[in-house]
Amino acid sequence: MTRKPAVSFAFFMLILLGLFLVVRGQSLEIKGRVVSAEGKPVAKAVVLHRASGTDALSDEKGQFLLTLPVAIRVKLEIIHPDYLEEEVLLTGRALAGPIVIALTPYIRQQEEVVVMAMRYPEPSTKVPAASTVLSSETLAARIVPNIVEGLAEQPGMSKLGSGGFSLVPSVRGLSRRRVLLMIDNARLTSDRRTGPSASFINPEDIGRIEVLRSPSSVFYGSDAIGGVVHILTREAGREGPFKGKINARYGTVNREKGLGLSLTGSKSKLGYYLSFQGLDAENYQSPVGEVLQSQYTQASFFGKVAYRMEKRDVEGSLLLARGTNIGKPNRDSATKPTWYPRESQNLAQFLWREKGIWSDGELTFHLFANPNFLETRSEKKGIFKENESFNKTEGMDFGAQLSLHKNIFSSFRLTAGADLFGRSDVKAFNKNSNYDSQGNITSTFEETPYTDGRRMDFGVFVSGDYDGWERLDLVGGVRLDFLSSRAKPGGGDETSRTSRNSLTGFLAGSVKLSGNVIFFANLSRAYRAPDLSELYYSGITGRGFIIANPDLKPESSLNFDTGLKLIGKRLFAGLYGFSYDIQELIERYRIADRIYTYGNVDKGRIQGVELEWEVFPLSGWSVFGNASLFKGKSLEKEAPLNDVPPYRLFAGTRAWVGRFSIEVNGTIQRKKDDPGPAEVAIPGAQTANLKASYFFAPSLNIYFVLSNLFNKSYLGRPDPEAMEEPGRGFLFGIAYSF
Repeated sequence: MTRKPAVSFAFFMLILLGLFLVVRGQSLEIKGRVVSAEGKPVAKAVVLHRASGTDALSDEKGQFLLTLPVAIRVKLEIIHPDYLEEEVLLTGRALAGPIVIALTPYIRQQEEVVVMAMRYPEPSTKVPAASTVLSSETLAARIVPNIVEGLAEQPGMSKLGSGGFSLVPSVRGLSRRRVLLMIDNARLTSDRRTGPSASFINPEDIGRIEVLRSPSSVFYGSDAIGGVVHILTREAGREGPFKGKINARYGTVNREKGLGLSLTGSKSKLGYYLSFQGLDAENYQSPVGEVLQSQYTQASFFGKVAYRMEKRDVEGSLLLARGTNIGKPNRDSATKPTWYPRESQNLAQFLWREKGIWSDGELTFHLFANPNFLETRSEKKGIFKENESFNKTEGMDFGAQLSLHKNIFSSFRLTAGADLFGRSDVKAFNKNSNYDSQGNITSTFEETPYTDGRRMDFGVFVSGDYDGWERLDLVGGVRLDFLSSRAKPGGGDETSRTSRNSLTGFLAGSVKLSGNVIFFANLSRAYRAPDLSELYYSGITGRGFIIANPDLKPESSLNFDTGLKLIGKRLFAGLYGFSYDIQELIERYRIADRIYTYGNVDKGRIQGVELEWEVFPLSGWSVFGNASLFKGKSLEKEAPLNDVPPYRLFAGTRAWVGRFSIEVNGTIQRKKDDPGPAEVAIPGAQTANLKASYFFAPSLNIYFVLSNLFNKSYLGRPDPEAMEEPGRGFLFGIAYSF
């Protein structure tokens, strides 16, 4: 009885040994390509299988071949002196076919990142203006709740508003609808007084953000007088298997909680991307206490479907976003709290691109619609709630664009097109209620600031790009716009109308002074028409009460930009200067406590310089930063302008050790002792942050951020309602891909 189990066990071990020898005798061939982030082949990259000590070198086409023992999973390391080291884990189907490994260069500009700054694909090194590209990887590492926080540390960028989730981006001291925000070429608007913030799109759904810090009215019309922030969402899946990602986050300073799921894949020529994201936070803590009305709740669904053929791309997307109880912190939030109970965005887009038109031309048609609404509520409290005010503004945003991109000669490229942007059926409703000590309504007042609001902007544009001279690239363009606005103020029957035409243009050039140094300069004219809210809305806002001005004139500007870019394999530096003269500058004025109105300044001038750098002294170590110095004044009154940020220096260093990375950065902000007509003076401030990440495996990433390391109490903006910035806080994020 005892021999049978022993014999069976020995027989079983012999079978395992035989299988082991058979498997050991077999080999696995792994074929693949090593490419840059832009898809260019990377030669002489070492592809290492550390477990067996086997390696291969990629050839001129980026191709490599590794012969390894058969295994269920294989981990490869890719090493190249000009790129960050990459680690790839291969399992299942990935082991059976050719693989493509994309490397990230030390200096991304070296790869000529393709951007859409001029309405057509263009290497970033050729754009004759100051620009920034923020990748999805950078946004993920910062664990930011919205794009404004993601852009805050970039050159020339600052935040505008009193605080919390409702801050908006400012570029070189220009904001409040002077910076055009777009999502995949769809223009964004907002009925908040500070302008659109795009806070409703979750950073997890963003592929990259392109910032053009230069007036761009020729390509985008009104509202681009201060530059463009273009949010490009994640692409629908291309050739490859089904993939998914789960992300979660938690922050201590405001008990922020986030959770999301995204799915992507493709079958034949059809690709898709689906995402569900949610974010919730309570009031944040500053070093001096809790900041009331700084809470927010945000949820979104984003879906994209793309059908790709050799000469045609068809794409559709839908973004449904809901904001709930988004606070608007103010100095008197305890007695006069203000918040946005509900915000709804419903952005639907359609894109049709035909390639090979007239040989090498490309024709693009883009259409979008976005029915949206925003509610604002405020209260006045003493011993009991004395008063409550409510506002709701709603309307339909829509737009269309048709553009042609064609190489006329080998060295001349032509871009021409027409676009339409509009708002229709815009209306606003206000309700004011008074209460007694028992909570009963004693009186109610209702009004309609305006109805039947409509804005139509139609423009035609043409531009040319000539690079036939060695080292010199010239770009120029013109645009003609026809604009009209109308509304029925007070909800009456009489319609107020405005209409105007605008001609804009620009001329720019870039010169490659040497292999690594590029000089550029551009001269342009831009404009901005006042929007429906500035012309017709009088009523409650997030910061008090606003009085409309239907007599506002449009802004126009004459702008000069210049700069030097130094681009090496381990060094990037940029030095930029600009001067903007803005006629009929629309300013917001405080005429009483929490009561504001608009007016035209005869002429305003904003000037400044920017410096940015990133250096990789050694593999796995970088030093980076930027500095900005801006000045703005009214040329009529010699008085400071609103929204021009104080001098700022941002610097930091980052190191990688295996799968672990750590970063320390800090900001020095000078005091603001020359506030604008709706601002207050603020003292200087210094802050420091600590960031770290650890990659347990290619599919599991963990991020840590310790912000305001020394728990400093400071004001970030010269806004009279601005609250102290968040105190020391720990933010944790995790992402798992499958």
